[in-house]
Amino acid sequence: KKKKSRSLATRVLGHPNIAVEWNVTVDRFEGNADGLRRAICRRATKDGGSGQGAAADAELTVRASAAFVSIGHEPNTGLFRGQLALAAGGYLDMSEAGRSTRTSVAGVFAAGDLADHQYRQAITSAGSGAQAALDAERYLSDQGWTD
Repeated sequence: KKKKSRSLATRVLGHPNIAVEWNVTVDRFEGNADGLRRAICRRATKDGGSGQGAAADAELTVRASAAFVSIGHEPNTGLFRGQLALAAGGYLDMSEAGRSTRTSVAGVFAAGDLADHQYRQAITSAGSGAQAALDAERYLSDQGWTD
């Protein structure tokens, strides 16, 4: 698995039509009906900050006809802190759910990146989204809600 990842990274980094921009935050993409034209970004500061402080680099404009944006490895669960149980690594704690999408709060179901630390891919998110919808429907039915 690591050999394949390393091989793909080498191919991407060596491709003449691909520019990798490290440690930047995309503020917006700009384009028109014909497609993507550029990405407006901020480069992270040397101290690892967001690039919004006084020491921030100037805005960076990247010409692009396509973009792949990596969201990183930390799940975006900040808004659930103190409301739902979190597991190691910041993911929602699904340990009691078994194969269900139940969270630590009755009637709250989770799907995708927030609940799945192993796979995290978009197709997994789509599939577990459908699973969460079915779990929510069963929950509402059990609570006496009807069409």
